Amino acid sequence: MKKSIRDYEGAIFDLDGTLIDSMHVWDHLCRDWLLDQGKKPEAVLEKDMALMTLTQGAEYVIRCYGFDCSPGEIIGQWEEMTLEYYRTTVALKKETADLVRELYDAGRALAVVTSCFPAACEVVLQRHGLRHFFSTLLYTDEAARDKSFPDIWRAAAKRLGLEPAGCIVFEDAYHALKGVREAGIAFAAVYDDTCAEWELMKAEADWIFGSPE
Repeated sequence: MKKSIRDYEGAIFDLDGTLIDSMHVWDHLCRDWLLDQGKKPEAVLEKDMALMTLTQGAEYVIRCYGFDCSPGEIIGQWEEMTLEYYRTTVALKKETADLVRELYDAGRALAVVTSCFPAACEVVLQRHGLRHFFSTLLYTDEAARDKSFPDIWRAAAKRLGLEPAGCIVFEDAYHALKGVREAGIAFAAVYDDTCAEWELMKAEADWIFGSPE
């Protein structure tokens, strides 16, 4: 008999678009920053950067827009732009947050895997009272490759002290599905209205969590 999402020993949650309603912040972050720097963003900017880690994204804009600074300097400026939103206004996705509490109370091991800035991730989880539910937070800049590869998902399971087959991932991004599958982890698609590939992800996921209103 097929497991339910509550039958796994460990659950790994994405942050943006899964636990918190924050994709609007990221949708325009780099574009707004480039405009502030007097640069004209290309129409394909968001598409090109969709799978990149923060460091890769900073290296991309240096290379493509001719900046004479380090990736770390750019990332610092991006972090300043986003941190206040996470500290004050970014809301929880209640259904997912309720599931986190339920799984924690049932003794499940919980982790976050995110492309977000560590400071922003910490502050928004603390503000909403969720930080203590997660025994570990992993950031994509810690891995050699992005979420479409299995590395970071296997690392998350290892940090939880579990085999990949004992874990389930909750994600709103279709590109992550390939990496999760290769890691041998179950995949629950979380609905977010910014996901253009929702129908594809819904068809390929093991479970669906959340849906259009």
